[in-house]
Amino acid sequence: MKLLGSHSLSEKGHHISMPGPDIAHKGLRYRRTQPPDPGAVSSQRLAGPEFTFELLPEAQVIRVTIPPGPEVSVRLCHQWALECEELRSPFDTQKTVAGGHTSDLPYEFFLPCLCIEASYLQEDAVRRKNCPFQSWPKAYASDLWKSAHFTDYSQHSQMVMALTLRCPLKLEASLCQRQDQHSPCEDLPNAMAQESEGWYVLEKVDLHPQLCFKFYSENSSHVECPHQSGSLMSWNVSMATHAQQLILHFSSRMHATFSAAWSHPGLGLDTSVSPVYSISQTQGSGPVTVDLIIPFPRTGGCVLVWRSDVQFARKRLLCPDASHRHLGLLTLVLLGLSILLGVVVVLTCRRLLSSPDRARPVLLLHAADSEAQRRLVGALAELLRTALGGGRDVIVDLWEGTHVARMGPLPWLWAARARMARERGTVLLLWSGVDHSQVSDPDPRSTPLSAFLCAAPRPLLLLAYFSRLCAKGDIPRPLRALPRYRLLRDWPRLLRALGARPSPQAALWGHLWAPRHLRSRLELCRRLELEAAQLAHRRQAELHCGPRCLRPPPGAGWSPAMGPLA
Repeated sequence: MKLLGSHSLSEKGHHISMPGPDIAHKGLRYRRTQPPDPGAVSSQRLAGPEFTFELLPEAQVIRVTIPPGPEVSVRLCHQWALECEELRSPFDTQKTVAGGHTSDLPYEFFLPCLCIEASYLQEDAVRRKNCPFQSWPKAYASDLWKSAHFTDYSQHSQMVMALTLRCPLKLEASLCQRQDQHSPCEDLPNAMAQESEGWYVLEKVDLHPQLCFKFYSENSSHVECPHQSGSLMSWNVSMATHAQQLILHFSSRMHATFSAAWSHPGLGLDTSVSPVYSISQTQGSGPVTVDLIIPFPRTGGCVLVWRSDVQFARKRLLCPDASHRHLGLLTLVLLGLSILLGVVVVLTCRRLLSSPDRARPVLLLHAADSEAQRRLVGALAELLRTALGGGRDVIVDLWEGTHVARMGPLPWLWAARARMARERGTVLLLWSGVDHSQVSDPDPRSTPLSAFLCAAPRPLLLLAYFSRLCAKGDIPRPLRALPRYRLLRDWPRLLRALGARPSPQAALWGHLWAPRHLRSRLELCRRLELEAAQLAHRRQAELHCGPRCLRPPPGAGWSPAMGPLA
């Protein structure tokens, strides 16, 4: 019976009694498809209305034409065993067509069970039905798979797929395997699925996104893969290398056995080389991680990994990098190179950040024979270190008395000279008016000082003298070829020769515009020079003519402490 009208149900019990064949009950009309009394209707009414149709696949409609005569009700439906089911909304329309006119009936999918049904409008009219598309499998192959609904119920080692169709078709399904997402799915032998009321089941399968069901109908097929995302995979594997061994880390959420075998490049996923290594996860649900250790082959290659406690499994190909065998040695080499590079960078940066003034030391040599001259040498050394600045090292024996006493004067002197040659330093020879006739010896190897000055490699040598203690003529002939500087008049020139970068005020040494801390040290050197010159003059006078012939040196002035003038 077909419900033609609509009305609210009874509020008590929601029960509606079934009316007779020709009775409408409370606004409800029913149409039965039972044959009426043959004597009461004509043969045309008994056979149902005639109609013709035209398929328009581009518009997805079926155009029905009614010959001249009474009005006819037409619709589309899907034919099952005992009934023709309505199409899904909005394609479940039922249209009334006048005689001699046409009407377009839209459809969603072009299926083999699609039928056209027509009947007259009076009650108890016989319906005429035509299902002409069952013999057109090529036309509806794609729509058949689009209209089907697949539901995956696979779990553990059982692959299960439920299939819902719009037509009563009996399909076959088998297991197939893909190499990747875009490659065709190849059938596996002896892998037909068992079907029961739309459920397809295959036992002992390692669930994998590339193991799929392939469904067949007539001359068309469709591939449906469970767990497309791979998020529900029951196990996973990763690898690591150590020395001459490959370590496979298997992580599984269930009891399973895993195997691995080496495969030569180019042999594919189905070809492996003996022996086969296996390991089992027997600790229950997890995930639980187990490690399988296999030795590297001599010829190298890739390793095939699969689950071996099932009948159908997808093998995975892992290709370790052979260079990882020497990962430890490579790490040590890289670490050593990194340290060496760091040292080079540090030294280079220190050299770039350090100016030549800071890198080159100054060795101050002298032959002071009195306490006054030693105080003058110390003041000059302190003035040099302050004026050069930047951490320049000024070496003088007066400041290294402990080393000189421990090593001895000559070893200390040669060690200092070696440092000057190594660090490209400068030797400043401070000459005074004392007797140094040994330097003028024609044999440079006859005295330690001559040997020091003439030995190779020879550092940069400069000569300086205080004008109150020494004149140009007092300088021995072998030393006159050296650059000479008169103190303190040539002080700016000496600083430039030592590689210093004096400020503009450096040219004004001795004037009021010189820096205060340098001006005080400069005045100290001048006072000590005067005292040393007075002492030296007194000693020479006592040596030659006694105390009564003492005269002050030129420019030194006279004081009562010096005694009467001669």
